[in-house]
Amino acid sequence: MKKAMLLPCFSGLLLISALSCSKNNKEENTTPPTGTIETTPPSVKADSVGNITLSSAVFYGKVTSHGGETLTDRGIYWGKTSTPTTNKTSAQAYRSGGEFQADLSRLDPNSTYYVRGYATNSKGTVYTNDVQFNTGGVPVAELTTDTIFATGATTAFVAGKIVDPKGVVLKEVGICYSKNANPTIADAKQTAASANEQSLFLRINNLTPATEYHIRSYATNFYGATSYGQDVKIATIATGNVTYTLEQNTFPTAEEQAAYARIKSAFDEAMFYYNNYTSITKTLRVTYNPGVATADATIAGNIRVGANAGYQKTGTALHEIAHAVGVGQHWFWSNNLIVGGVYQGYYANKMLRFMTGNPAESLKGDNLHFWPYGINGANEDTGAEMLFITNVLIMQGMKKDGLPSSN
Repeated sequence: MKKAMLLPCFSGLLLISALSCSKNNKEENTTPPTGTIETTPPSVKADSVGNITLSSAVFYGKVTSHGGETLTDRGIYWGKTSTPTTNKTSAQAYRSGGEFQADLSRLDPNSTYYVRGYATNSKGTVYTNDVQFNTGGVPVAELTTDTIFATGATTAFVAGKIVDPKGVVLKEVGICYSKNANPTIADAKQTAASANEQSLFLRINNLTPATEYHIRSYATNFYGATSYGQDVKIATIATGNVTYTLEQNTFPTAEEQAAYARIKSAFDEAMFYYNNYTSITKTLRVTYNPGVATADATIAGNIRVGANAGYQKTGTALHEIAHAVGVGQHWFWSNNLIVGGVYQGYYANKMLRFMTGNPAESLKGDNLHFWPYGINGANEDTGAEMLFITNVLIMQGMKKDGLPSSN
């Protein structure tokens, strides 16, 4: 009997043992830890700042602990001073591993910035250390300053060129000037009408006669960066001293009074151009002579103006003054300066080419006249200021080429 009863008991013990083992395994896999989890502020670190351009960058950071609960925000603060507290930007992208990134935009080029990451939960906000970085430098335009120029006593015509804007929009171009070398836009400047101009041809007024100046072309781009062409030294000329007297009848007729008024106006304006754009000295005697078909002049300084009102204008006055100071009136003109119909002097041609912007241009002439810009007839007198200025600048060049003003 005793042997028969031991078997069931042994079997029961095996069953109890098996059930006991199965329960313990289940509890280890499913039962959460006992006690309350304490939440803390999160922790975060800065990895790097990358993809840096002239005006943007990307901050890469990592949340290393959520502090036991869900984050409510993560991102960056940034600025130009350390430990920035403004310019907050939340993260634009993050992954389950805690990595996140935040974009910085609309930055100033060639500038130092500070950025720090942050992460926030209900227990507070924590920050990374500052990461310092520099935005890229702005590529500045490449320029040249023309070494050829034209100066009067108080005015200069100068030129330059924007060789390459370097792919950046320009907001202002021009030429700056000073009595000192390497002028900047902080000195005096003459701005071009449009920032899109690549070939600069500018007029500078209110200069001092017989004075040296320095000029440089400049370009300021969209970011405010300014670059310069090379320094070029120029010099204004001494003021001219061309004067005239207009002989008039004591008791002029109405027709003579009208003619005198037109002639006086023409020669007053011609004096302005000669005395501001040449250094020539000459005394002229002007008479009204109805018997003269148009007008004529001698190198002695005698100028006669006829009754044709079309020749009682500034262009004619300039043309006749050119005769009075040697054009077609002195042997040097036909023997030295005009050969085969082509003007041989260097300086007058230099003025012509600069003022027209055509390096292939050349003065032509005969025993009496030159062209272009000789104003050889009322039909060539357009009344344009630049016509008159170019005419007298060419005359200044002819003086430098050796043309005498008297016998």
